[in-house]
Amino acid sequence: MIRSIISILLLPVILSGCYAYRVFPKSYRHFEAPAATQTVYIINPELKKEFEILKAAGIYIISNDSTNHLAIKLYPMQRNFVCGQPIVGSILFLGQLPAYLPDRYQFIYEEQQDGTTRQFKYELKVATRIWFWDMFTFQKNFKKFAGKALAGSRHQEKLVAHQQP
Repeated sequence: MIRSIISILLLPVILSGCYAYRVFPKSYRHFEAPAATQTVYIINPELKKEFEILKAAGIYIISNDSTNHLAIKLYPMQRNFVCGQPIVGSILFLGQLPAYLPDRYQFIYEEQQDGTTRQFKYELKVATRIWFWDMFTFQKNFKKFAGKALAGSRHQEKLVAHQQP
């Protein structure tokens, strides 16, 4: 009887507190963005999640000065869910088998400068890993990891653009 009660009490802990975020591809995980050189004004900072991700990416210097000639308009981030089937294995093995849920997020914003508008679209690959031992990690800040994915994606885009003739 006592074992059943303990099991019932531990199950929510195992299933809810045991997650961490991972950025893909792996090269973006330790990517350090070059120092930001452009100062921008965010037109709609009320999109808090998107604003925090852009800030965490460190690709712009964010200013409160609305007279700045370069402005950013953020769009709501879209999420593409994946199948939750990998969780079954983790549950069967009581969290000892890590399961990855590689959700994809569409991060879209516009740069507005002197009457011209350029739209940027990035697919952020941030996976949620569910594993018992992630209960003891501090990798639970989605905005930080999405910012790393955004910085890596933007840098990769610039490299590709410079290599094309």
